[in-house]
Amino acid sequence: MKRRVFCPREIIFSSTTACNLQCEHCFVNRNPKKLDINEACDFLDRCAQGGTIEKVGFSGGEPFLYMDFLLELTKATISHDLLFDQIMTNGDWWQDEQDLRNKLQSLYDAGYDGKIGLSWDTYHGQSTERMLIFIKTVQEIFGKGSINIQTVEETPSLRGALRRGNPHSWIASPSARNDVKVYTLPRTYPGDDPKGWQARNWFREDYCQGPGNIFYVHADGNIAPCCGFANENPALFIGNIRDSFEKIMQNAAQNKMVQLCFTKGLSSYRRFKKFPGKTSDICTFCDYLCKNI
Repeated sequence: MKRRVFCPREIIFSSTTACNLQCEHCFVNRNPKKLDINEACDFLDRCAQGGTIEKVGFSGGEPFLYMDFLLELTKATISHDLLFDQIMTNGDWWQDEQDLRNKLQSLYDAGYDGKIGLSWDTYHGQSTERMLIFIKTVQEIFGKGSINIQTVEETPSLRGALRRGNPHSWIASPSARNDVKVYTLPRTYPGDDPKGWQARNWFREDYCQGPGNIFYVHADGNIAPCCGFANENPALFIGNIRDSFEKIMQNAAQNKMVQLCFTKGLSSYRRFKKFPGKTSDICTFCDYLCKNI
């Protein structure tokens, strides 16, 4: 059987903790921080030479509040012939339609050809009209199939907007709606929240292949091995943006949580300790272990 190991294939830059929204379910540390553009480009250079990195993505905070970073890292990614994954955004950061169009166009002109991932649900509290304008503008600039929606506990207003549409808007077109994939995600709770421990069954072990095998670069420069909701924990940090690719991989090999997540499997720890209940969310379980072992 092939040995399971941590093998990063993607870098996700969480370029800033700044955000125009304050969502109840968000775990991001809101202390104002920004990644240095030159340090991020240097880090990308080192990782591109490491041999395993294939893609680059962007998260936050709200990444569109740090446009200089998006534009410069887009150019750097292209210079290394790497692929783009997606930019996760709340889609509500723009002042007016001209501001929206100008910034999206500048990103397109810089060479970005990945996906735009729109977080849209009750927790974000966006206006349906503004979200439809955002989707329409993204499709006009980047093309059909360029945007997806990721929603936590899909809301009636979102379902209605995507299925019925406004007769006076783009969303009324069935072909336009079919080009927007919607991914409904369960809400993740911190490991110390009782609501995260009320499941009937334990999570399914996947050795963190879903959110893992990533260098997730936080806005303070610390690096985690996944984009899961537990990655704010220092127990998962495997280095800093100033470290070499080799140093980060050495740290990962010696990190107890990384070995548990990617090699032994988090479910292997269940027999050693009594837990507050059962959780079907692997990130809730990981967050609990990060804080308690």
